Amino acid sequence: MKLLILGNHTCGNRGDSAILRGLIDAITTIDESVDVDVMSRYPVSSAWLLGRPVMGDGLYKQMKQHNNAVGLMGRVKKVLRRKYQHQVLLAKATDNGRLRNISIPQGFIDFVKSLQKYDAIIQVGGSFFVDLYGVSQFEHALCSFMAKKPVYMIGHSVGPFQDPQFNHLASYVFGNVESLILRETVSLKLMNQSNIDSSKVEQGVDTAWLVDHHNDSFVPNYAVNHWLNTIKRKKTVAITLRELAPFDKRLGTTQQAYEQAFAAVVNRVIEEGYQVLALSTCTGIDSYNKDDRMVALNLRQYVNDPEQYHVVMDELNDLEMGKILGECELTVGTRLHSAIISMNFGTPAIAINYEHKSAGIMQQLGLPEMAIEIRQLLNGSLQSVVADVLGQLPAINERLAHAVRAEREDGLRMVESVLTRIKEGK
Repeated sequence: MKLLILGNHTCGNRGDSAILRGLIDAITTIDESVDVDVMSRYPVSSAWLLGRPVMGDGLYKQMKQHNNAVGLMGRVKKVLRRKYQHQVLLAKATDNGRLRNISIPQGFIDFVKSLQKYDAIIQVGGSFFVDLYGVSQFEHALCSFMAKKPVYMIGHSVGPFQDPQFNHLASYVFGNVESLILRETVSLKLMNQSNIDSSKVEQGVDTAWLVDHHNDSFVPNYAVNHWLNTIKRKKTVAITLRELAPFDKRLGTTQQAYEQAFAAVVNRVIEEGYQVLALSTCTGIDSYNKDDRMVALNLRQYVNDPEQYHVVMDELNDLEMGKILGECELTVGTRLHSAIISMNFGTPAIAINYEHKSAGIMQQLGLPEMAIEIRQLLNGSLQSVVADVLGQLPAINERLAHAVRAEREDGLRMVESVLTRIKEGK
């Protein structure tokens, strides 16, 4: 059986890397004979971070060529692409409507042909189908339909759905995949509220829970050893930050207000006798467009005792981050997957909700009180929440161990079910 995993654009986002690594680890655990190819927009850095070969994404190359076109005709093509390309691809996928007769760029044709050697396509999970990200998110699925290949979407959060074009495509794509496996229940509520086809929805888990700890093979490098030794010297609370855009306007706040409020949490933690370690799941490696280290560095100006505030500037992969977070007392994460990675490696985490996904994940885990609305950060109440959690760690750790074990078991069953269906469909 030969599978293609796509939709994970870059491992520069270590959350996406954990999602991908967990899915691959699970497939290997269940059936090591399965042949898996992985595709990414940034194959060089993704291969280095993941520790395995990664293919380049032909659709991303196609998009870059169109966006880099110069002159009047180049600008016209970009406008037409944004406005009509998804409609043409939908017409070709459905073989319906006048637009199906319009030719598409060679890059799409080549991509569709490249899918023929696979038994199934897996669209790996995460918050991929978000209205703010636009309709181009559906191109891989539409091309897979054109290639007549079964598509399984595993471990997703979807929505919000506040754009008519996005909603139209979402309803078609989600209604025509073999399965849309959601990692939490809030997404299904959003689908139903917006009348998005939910007939193929199943409940599952985020595949980052399935990352193996690789205790027998993991060898820490110099940077990992440095931070592990730093943690041994003093009790440590880890944090993750982010640039809020494009969610800041929807949240009704500003980046500065967010950073100042988070610095107040850091100051409270340091006053309680801890040091703070700022890790970044997103860095600018290989042109990735987010670098949370810059936010962490900027926040330093608001920290009262900067000697107790450490910003990790090293390029760590998600597994290395897990080893470091696993030695901390607590993680307070804006990035959801910093919380998941932390909990998977045995350290409780508070997840700050800037999207519905964080609340949904914590509800499914049975720890809803560990998901905090961003308003609680902004109004200062998160400071007391963090202090309370630090005072209840033994009880929380016991609940966490049970919850993570159950989540991993559910996740392995989820992946095994997909592999079984693919085999039966051959």
